[in-house]
Amino acid sequence: MQELKYKTINLASEYDFDNFEKIKEKSKYRPKFHITPPHGLLNDPNGFCYFNNQYHLFYQWFPFDTFHGMKHWMHLTSTDLCNWQEHGSKITPIESYESHGAYSGAAVVEDEQAFLFYTGNIKLDSDRDANQCLALLNADNSVTKYAGNPVIKSVPQGYTGHVRDPKVVKHGEGYVMLLGAQREADMQGCIIVYQSNDMIDWVFKGELDIKVTAPFLHAYMFECPDLLQVDGHDVLIFSPQGVEPNEFRFHNKFNVIYCLGQIDFDSLTFTVKHWDELDRGFDFYAPQTLANTPDSPTLIAWAGTDEELPSMELGWIHCLTLPRRLSVKNHRLCQFPDQLFNAANSHHQLNFQDVTNQSIELSNLSFYLMVNSNQNDFSISLNNKKGREINISINKNRVILNRKNYDHHNSDWKFGNERQLDTNYEINNIKIISDESILEVYINDGMDVFTCLFFPDETDHQIEVSSDKNKPLDIEFKYLTI
Repeated sequence: MQELKYKTINLASEYDFDNFEKIKEKSKYRPKFHITPPHGLLNDPNGFCYFNNQYHLFYQWFPFDTFHGMKHWMHLTSTDLCNWQEHGSKITPIESYESHGAYSGAAVVEDEQAFLFYTGNIKLDSDRDANQCLALLNADNSVTKYAGNPVIKSVPQGYTGHVRDPKVVKHGEGYVMLLGAQREADMQGCIIVYQSNDMIDWVFKGELDIKVTAPFLHAYMFECPDLLQVDGHDVLIFSPQGVEPNEFRFHNKFNVIYCLGQIDFDSLTFTVKHWDELDRGFDFYAPQTLANTPDSPTLIAWAGTDEELPSMELGWIHCLTLPRRLSVKNHRLCQFPDQLFNAANSHHQLNFQDVTNQSIELSNLSFYLMVNSNQNDFSISLNNKKGREINISINKNRVILNRKNYDHHNSDWKFGNERQLDTNYEINNIKIISDESILEVYINDGMDVFTCLFFPDETDHQIEVSSDKNKPLDIEFKYLTI
């Protein structure tokens, strides 16, 4: 097991490649328009950028098995953010400065060149270390590691070896790097900052002071920091680990926070005007944003957690969310995958006007459902003849997503089966995108979102929509293909 855990793709045998091909042929549970690994394990999205007239995306990938092993960077390209072409591992950890994996990072496009920053993971006998590394994405889709790596060796004094996930942004005539970190003094998470004039020589500047009183400040680790502007607002995103549940928030093992406010790199402060969880469902972590296009900023995330899932038996695990356009409305960060509808083919469209109850028999589980309502009490159920059910209920301003009766292979979900949300706005519509084994549920065009994995058996499925007070609903349904 230990030998396999640190195996790299360049050492794959003929037997490995034969096995890879067999895994690719297994389609059960595999989404049609969400990114999945061809084989092995997928986690964090990395290096998301627009370069050389196409979108580039990488993700953390262990090719050989469904546990967290030696992380590579799988590379994909697209012209529409929906149809993706795989190019294989483009950062394979074979150098001493990345001896135990090429961990997460982000991209910067500057002067017709794409710069990829990532963390070289180092595991020691009783501790760990981290290097920050650079690679160049070339116009022919090849990737060249910088000969002078690492650009930042080890971690600054006062922090543990848990320093990772570089995000580099332009600031004035230079550049700033944000890193997730953990302090030695109190073993709590934070974001640290480096500065550079050329993206090669970096100077440690200190710790970012997030000016807010909030429970997530007491997490034991911050991962995957991200910073961008959306509709004139500075947006800071990060993934705190170890936040205690608080009413309806923070019920996942790991969570994701966004803060709207103002960044000041001179004083190393981020003044928070509003914060919230970025996704209120079960399966959402380590998001990364794309901001260097004429279009709206876009976000994509890992739709996975620390669960054992049925697809492991088929040789692969996890997927990414749909790319989601970002906007700010009513002081909230909103997300919606509008590019899917620009690229997807739809068929068997159904429309129902002024109904109080409606059932739809399903031939497959890749579909779009929209429910519009002028009243706030209704429910949506995805169920089958074996009694398995995912239920979404709306009661005034409360949303409840429950997958209790949709366990996987009679095994309970490790981190619970219900998520709740109390909104401070009137709920007018719910839009659901289902793709074989993942649901994305958008409230009011993405003012809040729930991401939810489920693993259906082969029994016939149906959707049931019902109004609790016999008030009329408008329903739109269609199947989706890419």
